[in-house]
Formats: sequence, structure tokens, C-alpha cells
Amino acid sequence: MKKVTQQWDQMLLEFLDGKLNSAQHERLEEALRQDATLRTRLNELRQMHNILQATSLEVPSKNFTVSVMGKLDQAPVQRGLSIRNGLMLLAGIVTVLSIAVVLLATGVFDQTTTVNLNDVSVAQRYIKQSLPTFSIDGKLLVNTIILLNIIIAFLVLDRAVLKPFFQRRMEGRSQ
Repeated sequence: MKKVTQQWDQMLLEFLDGKLNSAQHERLEEALRQDATLRTRLNELRQMHNILQATSLEVPSKNFTVSVMGKLDQAPVQRGLSIRNGLMLLAGIVTVLSIAVVLLATGVFDQTTTVNLNDVSVAQRYIKQSLPTFSIDGKLLVNTIILLNIIIAFLVLDRAVLKPFFQRRMEGRSQ
């Protein structure tokens, strides 16, 4: 199948728009009778032309430009947590940390637990090899969790409380 040239494409578009003079119109009619590729391209362009004519452009409201230009000087919308929500999240983290520290201080996690995977009934049924045994130090595990909670608490304090507080303070000075 041969490709339609750009010149023929342009002539087909002008034909659909009704902009051809009589000589160009006759030349196109003759070419369409002789070339099936050109007829196929005309049908494709006609379909696109009909679709484009059926759609209408949306026109913005009369005050669109004025409202957009008026909002350019406004401060951007604050994203993230509000100071109140940040403080509540921080209070929750501090509560969890306090409970974990109390449990750790009372010795709840002092034991080292040994996990033997060979004692699991599913392992005995499906696995024929002997599985490893490992120990879990409860105190180390809880200390790690507490450390991660402290890091999260500092991040929340910085992002949700201190940063918005100091940004508002700087904005108050600049005005």
C-alpha cells in the first residue's frame, strides 16, 4: 500500500473544507477514481473532520483571567499536618514510648527466647531437613523499637510542629 503524499493530504483537507477551485476539484475527482489509497485516506480524513466538527471548544468564563491573576499573589495552600494534628501524633508516640520504657524497666523483655523451627508441625510435615534454631533477645528488640520511635517522634516534631511554627513566625515578621 503506497503512502499518500503531503500535497495530496493538503488537497483532501481543502476539499473537505470546501476551499478547492473547480480545476483542483476536477483533478482531485480524477485522482480519487484511479487511486484506492487516496479514497481510503479521504474516508479517514472525512471521519476525523466529522468528529472535530461535532466537538465544541470549551470557553472559560469571562472572569477566568482576572481570577487567576488575582490568586497569583496568594500564599500557597499549606500541605501536611496541622500543628494540632502534629501535636496529637507526637503525644501518641510519646505515650507508646513511655509504655515501652516502663515495660522494659520492669524486666518484661529481659529473657532471651530460643525459636526452634523444627518444633513447628507444618515444618515437620513438609520439610525433611533439620531447620535452624535461633535466639531472639527481647531487650535488644524492644530497645531497637524504642530507638525507632524516638527518631519518628523527632521527625514528627520537626515537620509537623516546629517547621510550621517558625514559618508562620517568619511570615508574621515579613508583613
